[in-house]
Amino acid sequence: MDVKLSIEEEDVGMNISIKEEVKKDEGGGALKEMLEDEMDSLKEEEIWSRRRERINNALAAPRNAEQQDPAEVLAAARSLAGVILNAHVEEFISAIERLTNQFDPSAIFNCLGAFDNSLLHVAVVAEKDDILRLLLDCVPVHLLAAQNEWGDTPLHVAIGVKRSTAAAMLIRRTRDLPNVEDKNLILRMKNKHGDTALHMAVFNRDIEIVRHLLSEDLEPVYWKNAYMLSPLNLAVDSGDPAIQEVLFSLPLESSRIQGFPPIQGAIMRGYFDLVDLILKKNMKLFAMTDSGGGNVFHLAAYTGWARVFKFLGPETEYLAKQRDMNGDLPIHIASKMGHVELIEKLLPVSHLINGQGQSILHVAAKYGRSSAVRYILRHTGLGMLINGVDLAGNTTLHLAAMYSQPAALIPLVMDERIIPIWINHECLTAYDIALDRIRREPTLRKRLTLIVLSSSTFGKSPAVGGYLLLLRPEARDEAYSIYSLRKKKLKIDLMKDWINTRLLVATLVATVTFAAGFAVPGGFNGSDTASKDDWGMATMLDKRLFQAFAISNTIAMFCSMIAVINLIYAQQHDVEAAIAADRHSGPLLIIALPAMSIAFLTGVTLTVGKLPWLAHTIFYLGLVFLLIISGATMIEYPLFLWSHHRPIRRLIFWLVLAYIYFWGVETYLLDDLEDDGTTSGTSACQPSDDAGDRMIDDSSTAKCGDVPHPPSH
Repeated sequence: MDVKLSIEEEDVGMNISIKEEVKKDEGGGALKEMLEDEMDSLKEEEIWSRRRERINNALAAPRNAEQQDPAEVLAAARSLAGVILNAHVEEFISAIERLTNQFDPSAIFNCLGAFDNSLLHVAVVAEKDDILRLLLDCVPVHLLAAQNEWGDTPLHVAIGVKRSTAAAMLIRRTRDLPNVEDKNLILRMKNKHGDTALHMAVFNRDIEIVRHLLSEDLEPVYWKNAYMLSPLNLAVDSGDPAIQEVLFSLPLESSRIQGFPPIQGAIMRGYFDLVDLILKKNMKLFAMTDSGGGNVFHLAAYTGWARVFKFLGPETEYLAKQRDMNGDLPIHIASKMGHVELIEKLLPVSHLINGQGQSILHVAAKYGRSSAVRYILRHTGLGMLINGVDLAGNTTLHLAAMYSQPAALIPLVMDERIIPIWINHECLTAYDIALDRIRREPTLRKRLTLIVLSSSTFGKSPAVGGYLLLLRPEARDEAYSIYSLRKKKLKIDLMKDWINTRLLVATLVATVTFAAGFAVPGGFNGSDTASKDDWGMATMLDKRLFQAFAISNTIAMFCSMIAVINLIYAQQHDVEAAIAADRHSGPLLIIALPAMSIAFLTGVTLTVGKLPWLAHTIFYLGLVFLLIISGATMIEYPLFLWSHHRPIRRLIFWLVLAYIYFWGVETYLLDDLEDDGTTSGTSACQPSDDAGDRMIDDSSTAKCGDVPHPPSH
């Protein structure tokens, strides 16, 4: 079968034997198609050969050696960029031939256009692969790594616009460079966001380019960008299983991976299939730790994701016994966050002591996780930790007091196994620590903490029990001197502000109750009554609620008046007088405010007595608020709440819990921590019968003698 060729043999250099083979192919089948493809390829190569020859001739042509105007060179470069954007390859070659007759071609190629883009950048963006092919043969080598304003090389741009052919051409061109260091240059260059070409390929989810780049150079897979993300992290974020399979199947060295551990990123994204893949492919990647030394189980314990613990098996059990940089095990993190179900999962495979010698009960008490504290105390084996001490000699009671965690203190002090009189290495009991902290800054949570401790039967300091006698004599003298020094340090202005506030409250209570004494509910009998003896008497005098009104109103009025007198005397530049006024006026106001509330409640109930449902509603609702008001006023002076009666203690604890949940106290975790969980002070060594006079000084260094200490773990 004869085949007519549209290309002459001399044009493409085709041998006469090819034509003869075509003539022999009578069936016109596969041989014909193969030969046609070969001829097309030869034709294309001939075309490219001619194009290169024209470009080379244009570049090699002699030209004027005179210095050229930079503005004209820039204009020429811009015109050439316009040709690349808007014309085809033949017009581009013609433009090169025209411009090189007037300008030095190297000057044109080295000119950067808008946003510092080179001609290679322009060709990539214009999707002109044929022009890019010619440019790669004639532009200076350094332009392969030229960066625009964003730091992007032509390879960055090619990958950014998903031009895989252009990216392959750029990579192939670098492979032809003689210098070995330059072969990986553009593969490893970063833009201003710290992204390499591999970062961008993974971000764009271009699986073919990712495979190509990894086959050329594996090093960038370890590098992080400006956002602390390596290509592995970006693969996790992409959620693309194909890219994840490619990257995490590589023989990676976990110690070289920069940025965030990919395994923890997978957990944060909830990609548990990827977590399983990493565990199967590379155990070292699964065991990576973050900057704080935490592994996957630390993170899972913090977030509370129980699904992660399905990967806790014999081959990963050692990670549950691994400490982070704070010395905490995953079980301590779970206790810190109050995740009881995770404590149960980790308990069989984990140790119980962290780097500070603290058990999980210590940690739960320190962070106020009352649910974890209750679980541990109820646990048969863990309950024995209640009186254990850490390396600083602190029991769980110490830590709960030190970090002002009243919700965690309640189950501790109610447990019969607690030994509250133990002192730590600084001769402090839990009560001493709570008292010291409230003197430093009387916040609500600290007051609630002191209420819980002082409301228990364990509130007193061991100094009262005689441990003070075991101190060195010079330490006792120092403790006495600190008391007077601390008083001198108090600022009279701060005391005056506090006294003025109380004086205002006491005056208001006195004014209101005085007026209520002459405007009683129901009014007074007039002259139209039957008996002259009843004139001017209260109409409801025989009512019990009226009698309760009169008594409570009188108590509130006189208590507030006495407080006013005390606080007036305190308006002097005398610290001793200010302290005395504060101490004496507080209890009076504690009595006056609830008494005034009772007077209001009984008076209103009495006036609506003819409507029983309304009277009962107001009365019982008022009782609830009266309980809240009474508790709020007693927070100022928790020492008045000492009680050895268990029912009263329980009532006080319920009040404290109500305040914790009502005010959200438990959500403010560790807002005033001190270094290493310790306090500096000598509360246990301060000689004073009245808590209001106990001033703690930070500079004391008094230590205890041979006093008993709790057993260690």
